[in-house]
Amino acid sequence: MSSFNVYVVFGLLTIMASGVVMARDVDPIKANNCETKMTLHCVIEVFTSIFKTGIVTDNCCIELIGLGQFCHDALIKKTLQNPLFKNNDTSVILSRGAQL
Repeated sequence: MSSFNVYVVFGLLTIMASGVVMARDVDPIKANNCETKMTLHCVIEVFTSIFKTGIVTDNCCIELIGLGQFCHDALIKKTLQNPLFKNNDTSVILSRGAQL
């Protein structure tokens, strides 16, 4: 009977540990619906103002505020992890993002 209890405890620990691993793999952008909170037009406008030069219109500024700081930071961080943007100066990009 005690060996059965050991197997039950081992099984529960395995299930709990896999839950912790799965919790770490959740994409914060998808978990917070960050990708759906702005129109494509405004995403391009904000992206251009951060990674190139440009201004953000009032309408897109309102959408950006609605996006929230968490999603804004998460999207910039994810973009900087993309190999296409590895040559950008991270500190400059982060400061431009903070200015918005």
